[in-house]
Amino acid sequence: MHIAIFLDQHPRSLGGIQTSVMLQKKYLERAGHRVTIICPNSTKARATDGFWLLPSWPIALNGEYAFVANVRRSRKRLDRGFNELHNKFDLVHIQGDMWSGIIGLGFAQRQRLPIVHTMHFNMSTSIAALLGKRLTRYMFWLLSRELLKHVNRPRSGTTGDPWHYLKMLADEASIVFAPSHHFAHDLEANGVAEKVQVMHNGIDDDTIASILAAAAEHPTQRDAKAPVHLVWSGRLQLEKRPLEFIRAFAKADPDAVVDIYGKGYLFKKAERLIKELGVEHKVRLRGTVPYTKMLRIFADSDALVQTSVGFETQGMTVYEAAATGTPSILCDHNIAGEFAPGSHWLVKDESEEALAEAIAQAISDIKKGDKRAERLVDEDHLLQSGATAKMLRYYQSVIDHHNAPKY
Repeated sequence: MHIAIFLDQHPRSLGGIQTSVMLQKKYLERAGHRVTIICPNSTKARATDGFWLLPSWPIALNGEYAFVANVRRSRKRLDRGFNELHNKFDLVHIQGDMWSGIIGLGFAQRQRLPIVHTMHFNMSTSIAALLGKRLTRYMFWLLSRELLKHVNRPRSGTTGDPWHYLKMLADEASIVFAPSHHFAHDLEANGVAEKVQVMHNGIDDDTIASILAAAAEHPTQRDAKAPVHLVWSGRLQLEKRPLEFIRAFAKADPDAVVDIYGKGYLFKKAERLIKELGVEHKVRLRGTVPYTKMLRIFADSDALVQTSVGFETQGMTVYEAAATGTPSILCDHNIAGEFAPGSHWLVKDESEEALAEAIAQAISDIKKGDKRAERLVDEDHLLQSGATAKMLRYYQSVIDHHNAPKY
């Protein structure tokens, strides 16, 4: 089959959703299918087959991220490209909620293609935290108005409510997916869809197999006298709480070092805070690294620290670390609920004091020979191969239903 995936950002730009879509493309193609990704441009993009780039404008100084400013122009380009396409699409999979949702739904309706939609992003929490409630309502009013211009629905019904806007998108899809049980529950509880299927974003089998094989071939025993090695990974933005983590780590003052991976608008503030607290010898800002290298870093670490609360719809770094056998110190209890009890350390509340206590406890447990990692060795459902096989069954059922005779 030929799957068209619509995405809000180019999948070679930085982000968990982008990484997961590139893995989906890899494993769908490995299974013998064809994938075309339709998305805005990015300075990180390389000219290659399998991508249709939409007319876009940069929204970051480095040009990594972009937005589609002219939906009508994109619509014409898509329709023209589809008419000239020899191997037509069998299905549209929308994996974004802004311009990709609007453009993808309109395109699928015009070409009479079945639609599935993965909702990766907690728009209600994240955008309100960034813009405030008033600007958030205005933004969703604009998005819903634009959506109604391009889909086959009455022009009335604009909304400033993020959940209602997501429902407008979900109403057009045959199946709605979420990457975790807790986010699926949130979508259902807020009326986005009656039934949301859970489809975890997977981790690359090839890299995990290589990491685990190397560990089996060269097993290492942790030196009880060495500092514990922690890792924090993500965008350095407010909702990820990197500054709170640095302050909590300084309060705990453990026998540990921490490497912080990622970039973002709080990078310079984090750099200054580390100097102010005098922890340069323990807290190191590493910037961004390639996906496969990040997985190897997780494998070589004693624990990952996850600090956002109520923002993550899956918590990909926790899954990635778990796939390599590395447990996490978790602030978000929703993420912990996706794993067997006792797999990770839980922070009791959102305060920096509670985070400092959890860090100190984890360091103590690790130095005593904690065995949490052994509870993660059978988490095969985290791998992309299994997720792809499951998704293909959904794809086929939607295509069969769409193509069935109508009486």
